[in-house]
Amino acid sequence: MKNIRGAGRKPKIDKETMDVIKHRISTGEKISDLAHEYGISRQALYKRLKADGEERLVLDYVIDGSCATKIVIDVAHECFYFIDYALKMSDRAFGADSNPDWNSLRELLQNEFFYTRELGTQRPVKEFICQDVFKDTFSLDDVLGMAKGHLQLISLSDSQRMPQFHFSSRNLLFQRTDTDGYQLKALSDDRRFFVKSQAVIGGKRMDDWAVELIASDFCCQLGISCIEQRECEFIYGNQSYKAVFSKNFELDGYTFISFERLLERMGLSSNDEEFICLNAIGKMKWCAQKLAAAGDLSYEDTLQYMLNLALIDCLVANVDRHTKNFGLFFNSYTGKYEIPAIFDNGMGLFEHDCYKDSYGTFDDAMMNVYVAPYGEDPFDMLRMIDKEFDLLARFPNLRKLEINSLWMTPFAKEYLERVFILWQKCD
Repeated sequence: MKNIRGAGRKPKIDKETMDVIKHRISTGEKISDLAHEYGISRQALYKRLKADGEERLVLDYVIDGSCATKIVIDVAHECFYFIDYALKMSDRAFGADSNPDWNSLRELLQNEFFYTRELGTQRPVKEFICQDVFKDTFSLDDVLGMAKGHLQLISLSDSQRMPQFHFSSRNLLFQRTDTDGYQLKALSDDRRFFVKSQAVIGGKRMDDWAVELIASDFCCQLGISCIEQRECEFIYGNQSYKAVFSKNFELDGYTFISFERLLERMGLSSNDEEFICLNAIGKMKWCAQKLAAAGDLSYEDTLQYMLNLALIDCLVANVDRHTKNFGLFFNSYTGKYEIPAIFDNGMGLFEHDCYKDSYGTFDDAMMNVYVAPYGEDPFDMLRMIDKEFDLLARFPNLRKLEINSLWMTPFAKEYLERVFILWQKCD
C-alpha cells in the first residue's frame, strides 16, 4: 500500500543536509564528529553514505605519533585526495609526487604495510591509522583486509612480505664498485627512497644488504642516529637482487659533503704526515677537530660522531669507512652544516671478501679485516676506544644488543660472539 500521508519514521537527515555533510567530509572532517553534531550514530551515517555511493576510508599516515599525510579515499570511484602536514618532503606519504594516481596509493600501502622482518624486531618505521569505519583505530590486518578488497592488493606470504622496486636504466645512479664488481643503486620514482642492491663481485652475490640491516639495527638499539635501512627486492631487467632501501635525505634539503672534500677545501689531506703519524685515538680526534672547524660545529659533537662511527664499524667489522663516506650534512634550508646520520655500512662481517668461503679458519678470515681510516684490528680498536671513552658508560645497551643471526655466515657469528665476550671482560 502506498504511503500517501507520508506516515512512519522520517529520516533524520534530508538530501540537502547530506550534501552538506558530504562536502564537509571531503574537506577532511571526521564522520564521527559529524554524526555526533547531527544527532545520529556513526554507523547510521556511514551506512547512509555507503548507500549513496559515498564510501570513504580516511587514512592518517603517521610518523612518530604525528600525522604526516591525511589520505581520504573515495572507494566507490577509485580516487582520493590527500593533505600533507609533514614539513619534510621525505616524510610525506607520496614524497615529491604532487599528483599520485590510484596505483601510487596501492604501491604505498603495499610498501608500507608489507614491511619486512627487519631482523625480527617488527619495528615498523611508519604506521597508518584508519578512521571512521566502525572503529577509531584499525590494526594492520584490519586495514589490509579493507585495502585488499578495495585496492586489489596481492596477498603475500610472510616470506614475501617486502617491498619490490622495479627499475630501468634511467633510474640507475651507479653500477660499478671499487672492488671490480657492480652494485645497482637507484632512486624510487617518487624520489622518496634510495635503493641499493647487493654487490656482485667476481660473479658472486654478496650478502652486504644483510650487513646494512644489522648495522642499522645496532644503531637503533644503541640510540645512534642513522639512515635506517629496510629490506626490499631490487628488480632490474630480468634479474631480482636482495637490497635495502632508506629515506632519501636529499628531499629534505640535505647534501652530504665527504670528509675528503672538506679537507681539500682547507688545503689538507688524510695522506698528510700530520695525520699518518698519529695513533688511532689521535686520528679520531684529528678528524673530529677538522669536522668541527669545517662545519663551525661543537668539537664534542663531532668527536661523538667519530666515536659512533668507529663503534658501529667495529661491531660489523666494516672495512670501508674511507674518507669519502663520512663527513657532514649541509642543510640548504638553514645554510648550515650538521652532524650526519650514519649510513653505508655494507662492507662488513666478511661480506667484502668474495673468497671468504675458501678460508679454513676464523683467524684466516680476520687477516683482511681492519677498521678504516685507522688501519686497526677491530678488537684492538674496541679496547682502545673503551679505554679512552668508557664505552659501556656511554652506550649502556652494548651488553644487551639483540642479534638476529638468520643471514649470518659462521665466521660472522663467531666474530660477534667474540665481541660480546670482550664486553664481559670490560669493567
